[in-house]
Amino acid sequence: MLVYAKRMLKDKYKTLFFYCIGTLGLLEMYVALFPAIKNQSASFEQLIQNFPPELFKAMNMEPALVNFSTMEAYISTEYLSFLWPMLAVIFAISLANYISVNEIEKKTSETLFSLPTNRLRIFTERYFTGALMITVFNAVSVYGVIPLALLHNAQFKLPNYTTAFIGVLVFTLACYTLATLSSVLFSERGRASMASSGIIILMYVMFVVSTLQESVKNLRYFSIFNYFSGGDLLAKNHYPDNMFVVLGSFTLITLVISLIIYKKRDMSV
Repeated sequence: MLVYAKRMLKDKYKTLFFYCIGTLGLLEMYVALFPAIKNQSASFEQLIQNFPPELFKAMNMEPALVNFSTMEAYISTEYLSFLWPMLAVIFAISLANYISVNEIEKKTSETLFSLPTNRLRIFTERYFTGALMITVFNAVSVYGVIPLALLHNAQFKLPNYTTAFIGVLVFTLACYTLATLSSVLFSERGRASMASSGIIILMYVMFVVSTLQESVKNLRYFSIFNYFSGGDLLAKNHYPDNMFVVLGSFTLITLVISLIIYKKRDMSV
C-alpha cells in the first residue's frame, strides 16, 4: 500500500529536513534580534516614513505594520512577506518535478508504467505526498517562531500563527499545483522549473505593476500575490479578500488539468 508515496518520502525527506532546519535557523536569527530591534522601533518608524509609498505597494506591505513593535508585525515584514515566499516556491517546484518530469528525464518512466498499477494511483500518491511535505514545511515555517519566542522570552499571539499557517499553506499549494502542471507538460526538469518560476515571477510583476499604475490596476486579479499578504495573515490575523475562493479554485482547476495530461501523454518523450 502507498508504495509510490513511500518512495517519494524516501527520496525527498532529506530535502524537507534541510529546508526545515534552514528555516528554523532563519527564524532563530530573526527572533533573537527582535528584543534589540523592538527597542529601536521608534527610530525605524521615523526612517520608514521617508520611504516612498510605492516601495511598500511593490512588496505588498502596509507602512503601518512596519513598526516592529510586536513579534507578529516584525516577522510578517522581515520574513513572511519577503524571504519566505522565495523558499516556499523553490521547495514546491522541487517536489512537483518529482511527480512526472523527473522520471521522464531519467528515462525510468517506461519501467514505472510497466508495473501493475495505473497512472491515477501514481499521480495521486505522489501529489498528496508532496502536499503533506509542504504542510510540514509550512508548519515549521510558521509555528517555529513559538518555541523560539519562548526561548528568548518574547511575547507572541498564538491565534495569529494559526491564521498565518492556513494562509501560507493555501498559497504554497497553489504554487505547488502550478509547478505540477509544468512537471507533466515538460520532459526536462530545467524547462519545467523555468516554466513554473517564470509564470510565478510574471504574476509577481503583474501585481507590482498593477499597484503602481492605476491604468492597469485590474491586472492584480490575475496574480496569486494579490490574494496573499504576510501582514494581513500574521500581523492583522485575518485572510486577504477572496483568498480561499480564488486560490482554492486555481489549485483545483490546475490539479484536474495536470491529472488529465498525466494520464494521456506519452511519458517516454
